[in-house]
Amino acid sequence: MNTLLQTQYPAPAALLPHQPPMLLIDEILDFCPGKLLIATRRVREEEPFFQGHFPGNPILPGVILVEMMFQACGLYGRMDSPVGEGKSGRAIKITEASFRKEVVPGTVLNIHVYFQHKLMNFSVYKAEVLSGKELVANAIITATLS
Repeated sequence: MNTLLQTQYPAPAALLPHQPPMLLIDEILDFCPGKLLIATRRVREEEPFFQGHFPGNPILPGVILVEMMFQACGLYGRMDSPVGEGKSGRAIKITEASFRKEVVPGTVLNIHVYFQHKLMNFSVYKAEVLSGKELVANAIITATLS
């Protein structure tokens, strides 16, 4: 993480087309061009998906964790490109997804996306969602910006 110099990064809403309640990233914590982006999300009790998943025992749906990873990749792509703002992004593929720990309201998640390689207009990332130092979910993500 950026410990020597505190850098002010753009708000995720300024880079992504998503709007609440589907904007699932609160803040960009760190960015290293060509390498990684770290973002954060505080899971709130009033999230709409907790109403039915599961009453009395709310657990964050895995598909929401996947969407957080895709959004973090979208942020990386926009931050790494000189003309990244306003670009249209698309989720292409997710592989090797694993869900290791249940996420409940009040959890603070850090989403790490590590740039792996680019082929034509497709970028591949290794993505991890952590709660503290504990791995919650991970996947290999392919996305595109156009």
